[in-house]
Amino acid sequence: MPKPIGPADLPNASVIPDALIAEHRGDVPEALERQHLDALLVFAPSNLRAFIGTPLQPSDRLVCGLIDRTGRVALICPAFEAPTDRELVDGVTVFAWPEHADPYATVAAALRSLGVDRGTVAVDDFMWIGALERLREAVDGITLKRDPGIIEAIRIVKSPAELEAIERAVKVTGSVYDVLPGLIRAGVSEADLLWGANHEMRKRGHPTGQGLFQFGPNAAVPHRPSGSRRLQDGDLIVCDFVVQVGGYFGDLTRTYALGTPPDRARRAYDAVRRARRAAIQALRPGVTCESVDAAARRVIEAAGFGDCFVHRLGHGIGLDIHEPPYLVEGSRRALEAGMVVTVEPGVYIPGQFGVRIEDVVAITPDGCRVLSASVPTDVSTAFV
Repeated sequence: MPKPIGPADLPNASVIPDALIAEHRGDVPEALERQHLDALLVFAPSNLRAFIGTPLQPSDRLVCGLIDRTGRVALICPAFEAPTDRELVDGVTVFAWPEHADPYATVAAALRSLGVDRGTVAVDDFMWIGALERLREAVDGITLKRDPGIIEAIRIVKSPAELEAIERAVKVTGSVYDVLPGLIRAGVSEADLLWGANHEMRKRGHPTGQGLFQFGPNAAVPHRPSGSRRLQDGDLIVCDFVVQVGGYFGDLTRTYALGTPPDRARRAYDAVRRARRAAIQALRPGVTCESVDAAARRVIEAAGFGDCFVHRLGHGIGLDIHEPPYLVEGSRRALEAGMVVTVEPGVYIPGQFGVRIEDVVAITPDGCRVLSASVPTDVSTAFV
């Protein structure tokens, strides 16, 4: 079972255990060999955590990592940010560039050090166009191409240790719903509720999180940031909370009500609850992502809210909040045991209210397991 999270875990919420980095990195050489590639360049922050083991990330200063076909690893970063030996994961060589230097020339030097002075290097999908063009100029004789799917194939199916890490993050994320009922009251603003939730999380020794707390008509726009609107009687309250623990994310949403909501809102909430159940019952290895999305969508359409379910059913989760696979129409990807996804059907009525319930679910060999099952969906007595 996931261990309790205490204050000692807070400073390095984005750093993942060395053993998991070794798991990810160990699959790269064979994948490069199979694809006839000479090295892999990782750029996205989550990929730097996954394969290099660093919380550093690119900004206006270049940070990236390299892994070659023999498994050798390099980190390219600004000299003043370079990690100490104690902070490095085993096997990483640092190529630090001073402020006056050309960081892209440092990448070329790192590649030469790995024995890659010609051939082909795969680059992760998130490298910026400007950075990619400058790198092309610096690595004469080396072809840069888009990663053919090496990173996704390694990250999309979680190992048992990763599943435990995600479950731990989900458990911490779910703890916010223990404190929210005591904070919800007429007149509180969305931003105040978010602040209060994080304050209570800190008091309990938990990491703080990112939140989208939306009241009444604001909740009809799924990703509208929490703002100044104050809670009124009859409002629905969509509470979407994300916490990162040990590099991995939990992402849960529950919908509350203040007082007695309108009948239409109650019917929408009931439809979303039933759509959630239908989707979870459909989750198992071999089914396609779009078929699970359709299972939830049919329930909401039958309830008369089909045009109001405006986003995909869910997304993968792990080192990123949103990552493959995506439960969406048009995705024929078959689910596999070890994948972890969110299930988050919703109904959004412009100018009136929004409803969403979101859980994190792991695909198992014979079906699925709801990692957030301990967090009740019926959080408001108004909907019972």
